[in-house]
Amino acid sequence: MDLQGLPASHGFHMPAEWEPHTQCWMGWPERPDNWRENAVPAQDVFAKVASAISRFEDVTVCASSGQWENARRMLPEHIRVVEISMNDSWFRDTGPTFVVKRSESGKAEQTIAGIDWNFNSWGGLEDGCYTDWSLDILVARKILAIERVHRFSHSMILEGGSIHVDGEGTCLTTEECLLNKNRNPL
Repeated sequence: MDLQGLPASHGFHMPAEWEPHTQCWMGWPERPDNWRENAVPAQDVFAKVASAISRFEDVTVCASSGQWENARRMLPEHIRVVEISMNDSWFRDTGPTFVVKRSESGKAEQTIAGIDWNFNSWGGLEDGCYTDWSLDILVARKILAIERVHRFSHSMILEGGSIHVDGEGTCLTTEECLLNKNRNPL
């Protein structure tokens, strides 16, 4: 379900950060080198955050095969839990950037697609947080496949949290995040 070219050439755009959306995707924390006490306190907080969000929209939590049962036990039944391997749980940076295309009929319906950016653990082998991000670079593709959403593959290294958009073509970011020699050297 890959689409070629730029999303804009297919009529897609990034919605504003504050626009309503249909669901939230979260990763389940477990890295002992990243989360203290084997991530137990983080898992408790993530479960509370997922529960709070689920009062307003659907939530899907992705957990590794080793943590799936634990996540399912800690989360309310109405929260979907799927098995996805990952190196880290920060899906704002590793998950897809969803883009929308308004209905040609003028109705409120929208078509959704996702951008699958490249990822290098916030800086690559020299400056990154960890040296193996091979599972993280598959997270966006897997989410889009689960949802059966068209995918735009992009070679640019970009963490989703490094940009903020207004839905009208304005993108705020920093040179440090996108044009750094450890991300996308000029």
